[in-house]
Amino acid sequence: MRVSIIVLADDGNSYKGEVELKLDRNAKKPAPKQSKHGVRATSAVHKAPLNFVTPIRAFVKLHARNLTGSQKFALLVAYLAKGDGQKEIQMTDVENHWNRMKPLLGGKFNLAYTTRAKDDGWVDSPKRGIYKILPDWKRIFDAP
Repeated sequence: MRVSIIVLADDGNSYKGEVELKLDRNAKKPAPKQSKHGVRATSAVHKAPLNFVTPIRAFVKLHARNLTGSQKFALLVAYLAKGDGQKEIQMTDVENHWNRMKPLLGGKFNLAYTTRAKDDGWVDSPKRGIYKILPDWKRIFDAP
């Protein structure tokens, strides 16, 4: 493969050249990057089936990986509601479950997660301290 290179120097001069590049068949491919928790980063989306009968810690461990705080909040509300959009979930229940699973959820609960989850259309709060899961909540797995 032949490439052309143009370099502009700070003094205003430009340097131009061509070079022939060859495939290095002996080069090692870079290893996948590690996250801060030692889990390999992946672009593949986790598509495990949602089973609300699974114990809560196992459910969160399976589904919450690589989600943001607001996505994890929506996931927890969905679990507590067993996917039922009519069921009202108390904020205190969500917060208590979250704080019992800090290592799995990435730390202490933050109230900002509730606002962001509402902004993204995953949950609704018909009354103060009450949350309902919305029909589009499964988009948490597709969101960046």
